Amino acid sequence: MKMRIILVLIGVLPLLLGFITDRLTMTVWLYTFPAGWHWFMGLFVLLLWFVVGMVSVKWVNSKRAFLICLNAAAGLALILVLLQEHIIVRYWGEWIGFLSQFFYLPLTYISARLLRIIPMLTLRFSYVCVVAFCVLLLSSFLGRVVGERR
Repeated sequence: MKMRIILVLIGVLPLLLGFITDRLTMTVWLYTFPAGWHWFMGLFVLLLWFVVGMVSVKWVNSKRAFLICLNAAAGLALILVLLQEHIIVRYWGEWIGFLSQFFYLPLTYISARLLRIIPMLTLRFSYVCVVAFCVLLLSSFLGRVVGERR
């Protein structure tokens, strides 16, 4: 039970990384970093999810429990983004609206690049978040599979 709580807390890390990414983009990185820094943040989150998947073999026995605990915050953020964009048809200005958007901020560049494969007229943020959620799930699952084979 204790390790599952730790997995849920690790699952909140992209929110912190999204907040840091937003602050650094608006202050420092906009003028000093090259254009490819978005890839770095996204790859860092995916690598983190992969490593947590590998290490989680020792923590949690069940793959399903691992995937649910690690990606619970990502699922909640995805539900909030979908609710705001498709049901309410606007983003909330309060902290809940910003938190759900900051969660997927490190992965938006990678997800938008993956969505370019599909020809579509409009690219919505919710589509990017759905792809980011799928990539997070895939990364953690692959990490888990590699960890079980070691």
